[in-house]
Amino acid sequence: MKPTKIRNKKIYRAMNQTVSRQICAALSKDLRKKYPRRSARIMIDDTVKVIRGEYKGLTGKVAKISTESNSIAIEGNKKEK
Repeated sequence: MKPTKIRNKKIYRAMNQTVSRQICAALSKDLRKKYPRRSARIMIDDTVKVIRGEYKGLTGKVAKISTESNSIAIEGNKKEK
């Protein structure tokens, strides 16, 4: 098998603890100075800002995290991102 197929297979068949690690977001510049990381896991009630796409610039709290579809729902937003 090609490496791409092996990688995709691992992502598709990943355990719940691995999938929750994959759902992360980049930190803002002031948080990067405070914590020595570029990204962190997303948790419910975190405040997030959409950077790309149709809802660019939207800021809100995380209402729901779906590990099955690798998406999150933001309050005040009708579609899942």
